Amino acid sequence: MKKKIIADKLKKALLQLNLTEKEIMSYITLLEIGSASVQDIARYAGMNRVTVYAAIDELKQKALVAESKKRKRSLFIAERPEGLREIIARRKELVNKEAKAFDSFILPTLKAIDVNQENKPQIKFFEGLKGIYKIYDDYILNSRQSIGCGSYDSVMKVSNWEAEKKYIEVMKEKNIFYRGILEDTPINRKFNAIAKGVMHNKFLPEGQKVSADILVFGNMVALISYEKKTATLIEDQSIAASIKFYLEFMWERL
Repeated sequence: MKKKIIADKLKKALLQLNLTEKEIMSYITLLEIGSASVQDIARYAGMNRVTVYAAIDELKQKALVAESKKRKRSLFIAERPEGLREIIARRKELVNKEAKAFDSFILPTLKAIDVNQENKPQIKFFEGLKGIYKIYDDYILNSRQSIGCGSYDSVMKVSNWEAEKKYIEVMKEKNIFYRGILEDTPINRKFNAIAKGVMHNKFLPEGQKVSADILVFGNMVALISYEKKTATLIEDQSIAASIKFYLEFMWERL
């Protein structure tokens, strides 16, 4: 069994398309000999059948090989080489997504960690229910719009309906545009009915839980744990934009 030789220049180019050497050999073999069985491909390319089976499965998933039956025998044929353009298109889409994730989240987050970074984020810590209310009174209620994810199940463990209704009234008076992503629970459904017309809420799939609240407003992010009665306020434009990007992503898909 003599192993098939493929020109190095062509092999290197196809490897750039995320094809393995075994996939390349199997695909080119099929282009050369046409419809063939795994045994035929293995014999022509100089590979063992187990390797060819694995390569053909991958090529089928990449829409580069089609399968047909002839008298209960599986035969494979290479799709037209133009199909490789789809692989290039998918790689471009992936690269664009990775670049967007890098610019919107990875880079800002790493810069926030970097001790040598100028203009580091301003971080403030608040304790107790009064501290949490201070974030709402001094920051959230003075922002034109905000978006958050959380649950009033945890809020109600330390607060009460009258206090929350007051915040709804203030939001209404100040014409604040607030969007909330909430757990799907009876308490959150009740709150949604009370806040109707003032707060715009969507619900997570039933059963999904939120351990703490996160809110984005202006260039600030608030992380609130009602169970521990603590809150962290981060003031940084890039971090706020990154967190908002992910909350917007969730919002659009609910």
